[in-house]
Amino acid sequence: MLTTILVGSSGCGKSTHAKTLNQVICSTDKYVEEQANTLGISYDNAFKMSQSTDIFKKFTKYFYEDIEYCIKNNIDFVIDRTNLGSEIRCNLILKLRKMAKRYGKPIIIKGVYFVIPENVIWQRLEHRKVLENKSIPSTLIREQIEKYELPTIEEGFDHLIKKL
Repeated sequence: MLTTILVGSSGCGKSTHAKTLNQVICSTDKYVEEQANTLGISYDNAFKMSQSTDIFKKFTKYFYEDIEYCIKNNIDFVIDRTNLGSEIRCNLILKLRKMAKRYGKPIIIKGVYFVIPENVIWQRLEHRKVLENKSIPSTLIREQIEKYELPTIEEGFDHLIKKL
């Protein structure tokens, strides 16, 4: 079973890349979008609501249930989250390997990380705002860019691919 972990800030192209893979997409964004559609509100408002009311913890639980389902059923999947820090990725990879071991499933973990110029990220986010009415606070984007640590094979990946 192949698992792809995407790594990069919002606006770098992770979700666009995930859609090109022949893998199930595991993402908390899916649940934010579902909440927005159910309540008839924008993604932005649903995201703010989920952050301020701890609903995001429930979305994270669902996200890990999706991953467990894929592992249990030997389904290739991609993790579409920022995964910006080394410690976060190491913990995620460890969790994936433990789940796979529990179900007796082989797992190959590929990391795909995005190295995109900051000005391109800002342009893409502006474009997303216009096309999808989806925006992310600029303070959060700056924080993501500052926190971004390039992944290494030592974190537990079987393969690493750099996307420019």
